[in-house]
Amino acid sequence: MRKYDLPTYEQLRDLYEAAVAFKKAKPWENPLVPELICVENPMDKSMGYCSIMGSGGEHYALGVFLGDSGIHGYIELGEKADLIPSHQMLHYQNCIMCSFEDRELLTSEDRKQIKEMGLSFRGKNAWPMFRRFEPGYIPWYINSEECVFLTHALTQVLDVIGTVEPAKLEGLIFEGKTILRYSNTKNGTLEWKSKEIQIPYPELLYDPVEIDDEILLFKIKKLEKRDNMSLQIDVCYTPYPVRGSRWERGHFPRLFVIADKNNGIIVDIDVYEDIDDDADVTLNKLINLCLSNGVPKEIQVRDDKMVAILQDFCQKTGINLKKVNQLRAIDEMIDEMANRAMF
Repeated sequence: MRKYDLPTYEQLRDLYEAAVAFKKAKPWENPLVPELICVENPMDKSMGYCSIMGSGGEHYALGVFLGDSGIHGYIELGEKADLIPSHQMLHYQNCIMCSFEDRELLTSEDRKQIKEMGLSFRGKNAWPMFRRFEPGYIPWYINSEECVFLTHALTQVLDVIGTVEPAKLEGLIFEGKTILRYSNTKNGTLEWKSKEIQIPYPELLYDPVEIDDEILLFKIKKLEKRDNMSLQIDVCYTPYPVRGSRWERGHFPRLFVIADKNNGIIVDIDVYEDIDDDADVTLNKLINLCLSNGVPKEIQVRDDKMVAILQDFCQKTGINLKKVNQLRAIDEMIDEMANRAMF
């Protein structure tokens, strides 16, 4: 459970100092910076995969992607950006971020914090902003632990760029390696060290859901097979959040959708709270649909999680399960929901 404790004045002071130094160094202008530099969190030894953003001249930031989930989402966004629906891209980011924004993009809380620090910034992309990105939630203000780790990340990334020889950095990039900064505590003081590591590419594996209700399976197999019925099924986050209190993040409920592939009609839809209910909602909805309308010839899904949920059921009931790149009928419906939520 993420804590909601606010950073102390001293923690924020250190963070702003690190952010100002990072912006002044302009590391995004260095063509030999590795795609990722790793910094270990001294508190719990978890990994932060640090990405310097800004080479395109638009969004200047340091994103610290957290653990296996963070690096997996980062890679997915990089490799499958054209296939990920725009309304879901936010939920691939598990990171803390220091970005440099125009003043009008900051909230009143951001500006108040900067004023309390006795700081002032001028110009475009000059104002530091700190946020926590987490799947299922609105980007939100960082807490105390995140503040400390983001300070370490800003400082240690600059240390790597400033101390490792350019030829060495170039060689690491070629080999798919990077530098890890890790620390030990000696006499109450953190001592940072470096070592080379291979950049990991973890996969998220989902446990298959098995259906063992033989009576139910027998009943479904005896139903009419609708050879003209092809369905698309997906679970994702709704495109609009449920707002939280002033210091509590709003969240995005889960959204289940079944669409008819042939005509684009939405057959069923449900909104619920917990991502852990994805399998139960999906199977219960599909089973009820089969019992009332017959068994579809084919079901299309877009990701490995839905394959894990549906594969056993489909194999045992004779439904062809197909993984595709896009579910156009569903995406168009959710895009329309997002547009309505804006007005």
